[in-house]
Amino acid sequence: MTRSAVRRRKPPDERRAEILTTASALASAEGLESLTLRRVADELGVYPGLVSHYFQTVDELVIAAFRHAVTTESAACYAAVADEPTPLHRLAKLLVSLIGHERDGVSLLWLDAWSAFRHRAGLAVEVNRQMEADKQRLGELIADGVTAGQFDTTDPTASAARIYAVIDGLAVLAAVGPDVDYAAVHELVFTNAERELGVAAGELHPPPVVDPVRRASDR
Repeated sequence: MTRSAVRRRKPPDERRAEILTTASALASAEGLESLTLRRVADELGVYPGLVSHYFQTVDELVIAAFRHAVTTESAACYAAVADEPTPLHRLAKLLVSLIGHERDGVSLLWLDAWSAFRHRAGLAVEVNRQMEADKQRLGELIADGVTAGQFDTTDPTASAARIYAVIDGLAVLAAVGPDVDYAAVHELVFTNAERELGVAAGELHPPPVVDPVRRASDR
């Protein structure tokens, strides 16, 4: 393993960001329990002491990597729906994003964190903080829908918690593997949200995908 990166001095903020990005990617790909100072150092091609200069313990690194991964992913999901014309449209698109297979990596990361926080007090605090942040963010979207007359709930934050509870169940399926049929659970995510928010059945469901080959053969 080359240590040439050690000789290239980077500004502290840049180096810390590099370590954090690498740790987050490793955590998502390999799990939080596999994350060590040495593992991150090996991935970057630097000495472990350089990583420990910024994160003195493995717990600090694990917490920071989890925080970075889930906040980055959550911000991207909500940013992607920000330009939708109504709260109903924003929620419908958001639900599609939150249950997509491309999110399996972060779903597994959450599953890791829920399991590991029993033995890591600092991680438990961070997990609860991030769950609260997601609940508040979705609650604000729902409150906008109530104001617009599209959703009917007296407690947007509580509704957000119940919607996320179903979505979080997908983390277990992600752990089982790609051969599991997600269709029934995906359907539950939409029907649960519609029922929770007083939305007519089918209004939050994405339109069916039409296979152009099959469509042509049906003519």
